[in-house]
Amino acid sequence: MDTFLNPNSNWTRRVRWSVFLLTVSWSGWATAASPDIPFAEELFPELGNLMELAARDGRELQLSALRMEERQGDLDVTRGQRRPQVRAHARMSGAYEMRDDIRDRFRGSVNANLGMTQPIYHWGSLERRQSVAEERVALEEVDSNRQSERHFMDIRSTYLRWLLMQEQRKILQQSIELSESFVSARRQLVDVGQSSEQDVLEVEARLLENYESLSYIESSILAHESRLANLVGPGFESVVIGGDPLSVIQPMGDEAFRTLSARVRNGLQGLSHPDIQRFSMLADIETEQLAILDKENMPKVDLVAGIYSDHLDSLNNEDFVLRVQYYAGIQVNWSIFNGWQTDGYKRSALARKRAYALREDIARDGFQQQAETLLANLQLNLKQIEARGKRAAILERRQELVREQVERNILPAAERMEVEIDVLNVRQRLMESRVNYLINLMELGLLMGLDPAQSYYSAKS
Repeated sequence: MDTFLNPNSNWTRRVRWSVFLLTVSWSGWATAASPDIPFAEELFPELGNLMELAARDGRELQLSALRMEERQGDLDVTRGQRRPQVRAHARMSGAYEMRDDIRDRFRGSVNANLGMTQPIYHWGSLERRQSVAEERVALEEVDSNRQSERHFMDIRSTYLRWLLMQEQRKILQQSIELSESFVSARRQLVDVGQSSEQDVLEVEARLLENYESLSYIESSILAHESRLANLVGPGFESVVIGGDPLSVIQPMGDEAFRTLSARVRNGLQGLSHPDIQRFSMLADIETEQLAILDKENMPKVDLVAGIYSDHLDSLNNEDFVLRVQYYAGIQVNWSIFNGWQTDGYKRSALARKRAYALREDIARDGFQQQAETLLANLQLNLKQIEARGKRAAILERRQELVREQVERNILPAAERMEVEIDVLNVRQRLMESRVNYLINLMELGLLMGLDPAQSYYSAKS
């Protein structure tokens, strides 16, 4: 018999237990095996303020809350379908009657009905519909948390890219100043016949490239600021972001990276990630839908009761007669044949269930591949940082030596400008490596369930 949802029913316990296991197994693994992964908001307090602002005013979190509210409303509908339904009906009509026994005339009638219907036995379909709605609420919570996680990661990466472009603009401006100074001085020598024009043309060509690059970076800075405004929300307009130096990003050592790699690979064994678990939840929903469809063409039994009243014209006189009926009984609704529509619905549901099982396997394989890819990228970033750091130190030492030789007229001034531009370029690539390293490290942290921004969105969900 279909009954009201009992909080202690088997299905309710199963749904809550599955979501509980999903949360505990994920966070428990993250706590037990998680290394110390720094996130950008810990290094850049200004970014932390932007994330707090996004948590308070961000449209994405508001949309997530509304989607959850929609699912809760769907659940309320399925709960209501199992409760008594009360309906009222009234009708007033008229007709012109032509009869042999009485005079032809226009006759009117008025009737009203107030009835109640309570489902008694629907082969468990109402209970299963409510169970499906509960599962969709749990699924929406998983999806909402993952979307919010990506939202805050977008804020982090956009902010870091914005900082990088700010530094690149400074470097380009310094390079342009050096090139302009060299071209100006060399042009004067060309004018007096002390230098050839060939020495100047290459630098002028590079100078024009730098002008173009500077325009591109300034445009990108504006685009990233616009992107941040969209991610943070309306409150971003009142914030003035200045940026912190990227030198606060310090790479881990070789031993720390080996420890991180070992913990990640060990933790991947038997891991149930939310992105994988959601497909299992979707398959469970289709299983319930198939069970509902199996009983779709079975008779549905309801309890009905109510009161019916009407006014009738008397056949013998002009008076109206009032009639009132109180009724109660059993009502059976049976859709015996619907043109094999149910078979079509079952075929679609079964295909979706198999597809979700396949996508669960794909997601599991993709999750492990993603972890390995992030570890490989991190290793590459660390090698780049080490190599570019060493090259920067060599070029800075060479810059000092060239400067001394230029001052003693051993080397031409063009040599000094060349090495100074090389120093600026290698510093720029070093900063790019640091930013890529931190972004990949944070992505790995998200994969391991270590997002410190969970406090912003999990409570809202």
